[in-house]
Amino acid sequence: MKSLKITIVFLLVFISIKNSAQAELSNIQTLACETILCLSSAVQPAECNPALSYFYGIRGDKISDTLDLRRAFLNKCPDSSAPGMPSLVSAIVNYSSPFCTLESLNNNLVEVRILVKYGRNKYHVKTIKVVDPELPAACRNYYNALINHEYTAYSQLSYIGTDLGSKMEDDDGNEFYVIHADSQKEQNEIAAALSDNHWEWN
Repeated sequence: MKSLKITIVFLLVFISIKNSAQAELSNIQTLACETILCLSSAVQPAECNPALSYFYGIRGDKISDTLDLRRAFLNKCPDSSAPGMPSLVSAIVNYSSPFCTLESLNNNLVEVRILVKYGRNKYHVKTIKVVDPELPAACRNYYNALINHEYTAYSQLSYIGTDLGSKMEDDDGNEFYVIHADSQKEQNEIAAALSDNHWEWN
């Protein structure tokens, strides 16, 4: 319900800014304002795509150059210097990432091996891919910065689903999880349950 309310408010504000911007702002100013608005909310409808594509398409030769160019772009929005806005612009420039969207996180998969022992050191192994329960450090910094800002509409991001068991690492350094089941029936039930694991906004 909270996400629905945020979506409705977001769209109303977006349409209002869009209409006034067409009359008063240049195209680049409009894109800058829309980018700030879009990245101030966990809800980013399709209307955000042009602005976000433009923003993430800004790249320099070095990371520091990219950050400077993106900051300069956002500062073209006339409201970027209003009280509280410079810190929001800084948070967006320093932490926002297209790889930290809910869609991206729910497509970030990790291997899980479900084992059923049937003899001395012998196992039936069912290997599946599920949504990774670990939030990348960059995304953790991103959400902490934006959730705590007074002008953003971010709620708490949570991982929902069945526990993945013990985390292990193979000889090549690849990480995976191991779950022990008592039977192949239970093995299949666990696999089915894990397929529903996902990130969502509370």
